[in-house]
Amino acid sequence: MRFAKEMAFYSAYHQEKRNVWIHVLGVPTITFTLFLVLSRFQLFSFEGLEVSASAIFVVAVLGYYFTLDLLFASVATLLFGGLFLGAEYLTANLSSEMAWTCFGIGQVVGWGSQFYGHFIFEKSRPALFDNLFQALVSAPLFVVADVFFELGYRNDLKLAVENEMKSRGVWKDFSKA
Repeated sequence: MRFAKEMAFYSAYHQEKRNVWIHVLGVPTITFTLFLVLSRFQLFSFEGLEVSASAIFVVAVLGYYFTLDLLFASVATLLFGGLFLGAEYLTANLSSEMAWTCFGIGQVVGWGSQFYGHFIFEKSRPALFDNLFQALVSAPLFVVADVFFELGYRNDLKLAVENEMKSRGVWKDFSKA
């Protein structure tokens, strides 16, 4: 299963529960502030509607998500849609300086909290050092999956991810810690 194989790379770096929950907050923060800045760049107009770099990014990333898992992609669409619409609205109402300030603060808080989670709880470096695509594009989808798994849903897929990590030799058992 392609989703399990791709998520196994991400999950190898995100096995300690506190670190996972830090990412549940940090990843959307990073994503929202990225949308906030990308929304400032209007690329073209389509039938009177201005299309921003953020809109193109959202459509491309969601298209990729739907190739991996229909349910998680649908939930990510709701999440991304809300973040995207919020960013588009704020972009129309914030000064450039305020938008860039929000971006800077959100990026520092989002990335800083995740680095903290990796170095303090996970005891390993973040995945972005090994795969920037996964860190910037795939992480929001995998955070959605992590929430489902933590709530006890899609256990068959969770098991497939764990088995893939075990076969790669990257499984850590934090329950003994």
